Amino acid sequence: MKKMFFCVTVDDVYLDDYSTPENLEKILRFWDEEKLKCTLFVVPRSNGKEIGKATAYVDILTKAIENGHEVALHGLDHERFQTGIPPQIILDLSHEGPARKYLAENREKIVASHTVKNLREILTLGKSLLESALPVKIQGFRAPAGSICDNLFVALEEEGFLYDSSHIMQTSAWTLISNPDQPVAPQPVTRSRHDAFQMCKKMRELPIMAEYTWYPKRKHYDTFLALAKHDFDACLAEGLPFIPVCHVSPVEQGDPECGYDFYRELISYARAQAQKHGVSLVGATMSDALQATNLF
Repeated sequence: MKKMFFCVTVDDVYLDDYSTPENLEKILRFWDEEKLKCTLFVVPRSNGKEIGKATAYVDILTKAIENGHEVALHGLDHERFQTGIPPQIILDLSHEGPARKYLAENREKIVASHTVKNLREILTLGKSLLESALPVKIQGFRAPAGSICDNLFVALEEEGFLYDSSHIMQTSAWTLISNPDQPVAPQPVTRSRHDAFQMCKKMRELPIMAEYTWYPKRKHYDTFLALAKHDFDACLAEGLPFIPVCHVSPVEQGDPECGYDFYRELISYARAQAQKHGVSLVGATMSDALQATNLF
């Protein structure tokens, strides 16, 4: 039977203000209950404190790895311009005002800092902090706030990463986050768009589909669910993995249980659609999905 991979991902693990041990434990329990394996994109240093010194996180992540989940690298400190420049859809978010101002005043300096040498040093340190704290070999990367540049992908490949997941397929989701009451047409999700992200000789690009549960509200639930169903159906038709992203605390800090109800309904829909089309839906980490198929 043909397989389709449903790869749930969680960003900002260990980042102050966007993650707590309690919220991380809750979302891991949820994925376990839904029998899905997730990929956790972990920030190795937050406000100057290395993750190896955060005992609660080390314990939770070690157990998560033992349970079959994956840990991948999410920058070094989650600084906005450390690995590139965020896409405009992210810079347009209301909380990105300081980043927009800094970029306007320092663009030349920022771009000049993105040498392959500098980026490799950042990646090497980030991997080292995670691998020294956890029983893991880091294979994947996602740029904080989508902050990318051409040299980042050169550096990632030279550092031996198997995959990157920094590009975004469904940019309309971020437009909705900025203004959820304004209707927006979904971007097309196609094999050709997916393949256009493949820029490296060895490392694969596994683009994010969308963030549907950024401080979720009940009044916007149906709008985001319709978009998620559109995106899943397109991935099913195109033979692509479905890779949504959520964030540790934001998914919890919208209306009570809204984010989890959203994923329950979306997962149920995905399983029903896969069964209807004679496809086996597999909840897998991104590394496992990458190794199991050559479709992407």
